[in-house]
Amino acid sequence: MKQVEIIRILDDTSFIINAGTDKGVEAGNYIDVLKRDRSYNYIAKVEEVYPELSVCSRYGEQRLFYGDVVRVRYNDDIQITTKVIKTKPNKRRRKKRG
Repeated sequence: MKQVEIIRILDDTSFIINAGTDKGVEAGNYIDVLKRDRSYNYIAKVEEVYPELSVCSRYGEQRLFYGDVVRVRYNDDIQITTKVIKTKPNKRRRKKRG
């Protein structure tokens, strides 16, 4: 899945992300905007949804920046499948010396 991020800042409270109905985003969903340089995140809400874009509005006083990574909080009724990747055990073990 392509990384979802802010692609356009409209004003102090509105911005556009590069995900829409083709990725299962619906109006009313909440999203987490993850800051790259800090360890916290803040919440925004999806207002309008188009096929490839969504218009969102933020809550709080934090500033928005172009390229900030976004994580969509999907509703519980949407079944999202995740793939678990298991590594194969290493059959060749090193012999202990000594």
